Amino acid sequence: MKPVERDLLILLHEERYNEQQIQYAVKQISEMLTVVETMDYLCAVMEVVDCNKSRVSSKRSILEKVFSRKTQRPFEFVVHKN
Repeated sequence: MKPVERDLLILLHEERYNEQQIQYAVKQISEMLTVVETMDYLCAVMEVVDCNKSRVSSKRSILEKVFSRKTQRPFEFVVHKN
């Protein structure tokens, strides 16, 4: 898998960590984000609440439609199942 280039803002105390520890932490965070940012993972933890149709769904096709829209519909919410 090709590594993803992303901008991360990590706030650390410079005195506590050396460069090698910082690079290791950045690598771990990047690996964790690549797992979490997949559509399969999002479908497992998110759902769409459509107040217009009185419907709650966690189907992949519906989530993909909602995420791909340029503008969001009124009273349609993407919520975490937690």
